[in-house]
Amino acid sequence: MGVPRAGLRRNALCSLVILAVIGAITVGLPALDRALPRERPIADGMTYRVTDTVTVVPPPGARLDVSQTRPGRDSGHAVFLVGRVRFVILVSPDRLTASAAADRLRARLRDGLGAQPTGVETPTQAGTRTGRFRAGDDHGWYQVRVFGATVVDATASGPPDDLAGRLPAIEAAAATIARTA
Repeated sequence: MGVPRAGLRRNALCSLVILAVIGAITVGLPALDRALPRERPIADGMTYRVTDTVTVVPPPGARLDVSQTRPGRDSGHAVFLVGRVRFVILVSPDRLTASAAADRLRARLRDGLGAQPTGVETPTQAGTRTGRFRAGDDHGWYQVRVFGATVVDATASGPPDDLAGRLPAIEAAAATIARTA
């Protein structure tokens, strides 16, 4: 008895086809990803769903950074670019007070960006907490809002002159953050 040559040829051919498909995926998907635009313009006044239950109306002229945005069911985040300012909305399912959520956000900013608070944190009538920070050459603003068991962190950071000019629109956008269910 000998080795069935037809079966070996067919197995070798199938193996080569599988390797070619894997190679095409390995090379093709990253090339396709690089070819797609990283930013997508958002229509003014359009409501953007960050999670199944949390929405925001981005500032006029905002662009969505699709490479950094991850919407989700209970948690998610959206990154908008407004000029040279990054406006980030982060939603997480947690049972925290507004004060504890603000402490957690400040710790995250300190540990992740090396940010230092500037000024005094202020509570607002809507139960949110807002403050300012500085991270290197960039200045920043944050707002923390709690909806029951959902915490929403909104941050904006960028060059001081650009942030100062765009902050009123960003604060207005943050005021539109709502829980839909």
